[in-house]
Amino acid sequence: MSNKLKEELRAKSKELGFQLFGVSDIAKMEEVPFPEDRGLQRPSEVMPEAKSLIIMGMVIWDEGMNVSISTAGSGDFSGGDSEYYNTYYMIVENKGWHFCKWLKDTKGEDAIPSTTIHAKVATYLAGLGFIGHNTQVITPEYGPRVRWIAILTTMKLEPDEPFVRDLCAEQPLCKNGSLCVKACPYGAIIPGPSQGVELGKKVTYDRCVVAHEFDTVLDKTWEKHIRRVSDRGFAECTLCNLSCPYGESVERDIIPKKRGY
Repeated sequence: MSNKLKEELRAKSKELGFQLFGVSDIAKMEEVPFPEDRGLQRPSEVMPEAKSLIIMGMVIWDEGMNVSISTAGSGDFSGGDSEYYNTYYMIVENKGWHFCKWLKDTKGEDAIPSTTIHAKVATYLAGLGFIGHNTQVITPEYGPRVRWIAILTTMKLEPDEPFVRDLCAEQPLCKNGSLCVKACPYGAIIPGPSQGVELGKKVTYDRCVVAHEFDTVLDKTWEKHIRRVSDRGFAECTLCNLSCPYGESVERDIIPKKRGY
């Protein structure tokens, strides 16, 4: 019955536009450490009565989905006084609410979508991907070109098995140095695996373009790699994501279909 229920949930997830679906271990997620300055929360802080954590992934097939808009401020992405809008978060959260409503209407179960759960670890625990050298989740199907939403629910589901492959080590094109590390124009990504590195230290944040997109006064050093769409709107830098060989399927199979080529 559990597997049948999971497949029903997976089918609904796909209907809403998510290509990837899994169930993470909610108990383990309670114990997962994370950097304190990233606006992340434990499942119990979002929904204390939750019994399961579903994770769903949507492929980013157009760079316009990576647009963010902010008022002039300090560039603090975790909230605070800055007014901040992120397109892909809003897309996946909106779809997540539709999924939660369906759960309530058809199964009588409460559910809440969350973008503050540590999705990278939840995705790994759900068997969907590997945390790669650029700290992004690498999936076998689409590389890192996926955005995630966590669904906390009162429904009891059996967790999936964690992901076991090291996709970066398996990739022949990255044997002589990860392509994502080489792709960063400012050397923000420290070479090597993310595993075993102190939390929040794998990427030198102040050297990442994303950290400077919302600077009140933008230094010309960063302008070259910031894709401005308005005075305070930018398409986030995704050079490390676009360089990943595992994402070639998005270019080959998904983008042409979505755009009607």
